[in-house]
Amino acid sequence: MVVRVAVVSGSGRGIGRAIAVRLAKDGFRVVVNYKRHDEEGEETMKLIKSVGGEAIMVKSDVATAEGAKALVDEAVKQWGSVDVVVNNAGLGIMRPFVDIDEGLWDKIINTNLKSAYLLTKFAVPYMIKNNWGGRIINMSSIEGIMGAAYNVPYATAKAALIGFTKALAAELAPYGITVNAIAPGLVRTKMGMSLLQVLNVREEDWVKMGGTLTGGEDYRA
Repeated sequence: MVVRVAVVSGSGRGIGRAIAVRLAKDGFRVVVNYKRHDEEGEETMKLIKSVGGEAIMVKSDVATAEGAKALVDEAVKQWGSVDVVVNNAGLGIMRPFVDIDEGLWDKIINTNLKSAYLLTKFAVPYMIKNNWGGRIINMSSIEGIMGAAYNVPYATAKAALIGFTKALAAELAPYGITVNAIAPGLVRTKMGMSLLQVLNVREEDWVKMGGTLTGGEDYRA
């Protein structure tokens, strides 16, 4: 049986962690990525091992070319290929639009959007070379579809990811590479719950207002 290799950016916690663990459980070799805290990556690795999975851990900032390339290089060095890329790295900082300076705008756009471009750019040549093609999954957000007050750069980046997905899917289809986007609502992660704290809204009130809220203990980090 051929074992596929999956690279998951921002998989030290939250949705990325859950995706990495599930891929490992399903038999993929996984590249776990995180930016700052070693303990987060180590916890993801521990969970992967607990389900009998195989993984390596790469600490890097995928919003930079050097950081994104490091994930692909390590995957190829360890296992010889990259078959799946999950562009999950994300950052959301709620703030009034008039208070967002250029530095903060660039930071949020680069983390949520540029990182997907970079990681995909380095991985696609390996997908084209193999006979299987590949899979690219971009983590967008419902905010990229509906917008969100006080979260303009995040919503902008997530909307752009949808356009990136559609255009790239058309271009890479002849190589057998599929490109899809997922646009979840609010999930019980550290970042998701911080949103409710900023808004000073309880979980039950959020749901009553028509907001989505999914996920359980597997997502908490």
